[in-house]
Amino acid sequence: MKTLLLLYNPHSGMQTVGRNLGKILNLYTSKGWDVIAHPSQSGEDIMATAKRLCQKVDRVVVAGGDGTLNCAINGFISGGSDRPFGYIPCGSTNDFSHSMGLPMQALAAARVASDGVPFAYDIGCMNGRYFTYVAGFGAFTEVTYATPQNTKNAVGYFAYLISGAASLPNITPYHVSFSSDERSGEGEYILGLVTNTLQVAGMKNLLPKDIALDDGLFEVLLVKNPRNPIDLNKILTAVMKKDFYADCFEYFKTADITFRSEKPLAWTLDGESGGSFTETRITCRSRALSIIIPQK
Repeated sequence: MKTLLLLYNPHSGMQTVGRNLGKILNLYTSKGWDVIAHPSQSGEDIMATAKRLCQKVDRVVVAGGDGTLNCAINGFISGGSDRPFGYIPCGSTNDFSHSMGLPMQALAAARVASDGVPFAYDIGCMNGRYFTYVAGFGAFTEVTYATPQNTKNAVGYFAYLISGAASLPNITPYHVSFSSDERSGEGEYILGLVTNTLQVAGMKNLLPKDIALDDGLFEVLLVKNPRNPIDLNKILTAVMKKDFYADCFEYFKTADITFRSEKPLAWTLDGESGGSFTETRITCRSRALSIIIPQK
């Protein structure tokens, strides 16, 4: 009999997995899987369990939010596994699952994790820590992990927007230099994103459309510091028009980029705290992991 490890976060989102656990286990058992269910005790626990068991079972399914998935993929890589894994999205925004076309209903996603097909996608590595879809610094990025879970549960991604709007008067620009084969520069920026995604913080239409999740390149978006209300209006107008080649942005694609700053720069990885650094190198590992997605 095939063995399936279900790594789940019982606290993600609206506690979706806990409420559907019996149905999910029954589904997998009916499909011939011998299931090991492991409720997460912490992010470190998810990482350690994924590392320890990923090559001892036939399939790993991760159930939780983007932060839970981040811990799991770091466990997969440190455990030496490149096997396809399943994902049941149960977080507040589920950016990664939207990019992958996964169902939002837990039982439907669980079925895909058993019966779907593998898709090899690019992952990022930031100073030794891996991420699935976004590394960011600056305005609003701290909101994704500073917003209390019960607030996220109540209002979803609007929690990010509400908290972000409240911080507008206190936005601090960051003096940063960056270097890559494609482009280098220096300036003051209020937001920096290095992404491999179709959606950020629940906002599907924020990023350009010329994005492939398996092309070996990340999209880099740096938002220049608005020095007056006119500059801010230009930024908002450009975002609405998706004109990321406007003067208020730096936008380009790269597989390897390094950021430097005099003061430690706080980063988020997949919506969770990623640490603070004066030098940050982000590289793309092309098609390094495979996720089970719906059959076309």
